[in-house]
Amino acid sequence: MNVLLKIATFLCLCELGYSWQYPRNADQTLWAFKTCQREAKDQKFLEKWKKWELPASDETYCYVKCVWKNLGSYNDADNSIKIEAIAQQFRSRGLNVPASLQKVAGPTSGSCKEVYQKTIKFFLEQKANIQHAYYGTKAESDKWFAAHPETKPKGVKISQFCKGKEKSGCKHYCSMYYFRLVDEDNLVVPFRKLPGYPEPKLQECRNKARATTGCKVADVLYECLKRDFPTYLSMILQNYDNESEYY
Repeated sequence: MNVLLKIATFLCLCELGYSWQYPRNADQTLWAFKTCQREAKDQKFLEKWKKWELPASDETYCYVKCVWKNLGSYNDADNSIKIEAIAQQFRSRGLNVPASLQKVAGPTSGSCKEVYQKTIKFFLEQKANIQHAYYGTKAESDKWFAAHPETKPKGVKISQFCKGKEKSGCKHYCSMYYFRLVDEDNLVVPFRKLPGYPEPKLQECRNKARATTGCKVADVLYECLKRDFPTYLSMILQNYDNESEYY
């Protein structure tokens, strides 16, 4: 069964065009949490989410779905939670995979509320283990970052960290990865938002970037996005760069 789940997960990811390797590391999970928290419209919910409290509300429903998606644990093909990815994250952190994880399996309508309802019982039962598995405490997160100096540190902007870090002649690989526009396997991330950027052009540039390989994907995507709407792109990436100092 596990082999079949892995194959299904792989196929779904390939269809979407990104890999989102598991297990996720502390940098990647921190980005997922912080990015979704920034979508909060009501400060009272933000404060609860930071404390891992998930009260039933429309905002929280969509926060939960956002987190599963940004952690790479949401399958857009059938709007299901990828339980094998979660199981792998648990095992990578020395945790037993709870039997209750199986209850999270299966498709949903894709609505924020249904994704929340599908997963909230598992979350409440396994809250401490989920926090540990996904580096959801400051102590565990800081410990990982201290052991991985090759990763962009907390408190440092992407622009600062990536300065001079070309990869095989690819000028934009480092920054485009940390902006989460491409993933660790040089594949375009299809769900990363660029607020205010014209959607048809964004999709055109993503398709153009997918036609190449390796770290050149990042450069092709960046140059395409910049060519027709340089002001939009500059403003969006500047905002993401400023935010990156605090995730």
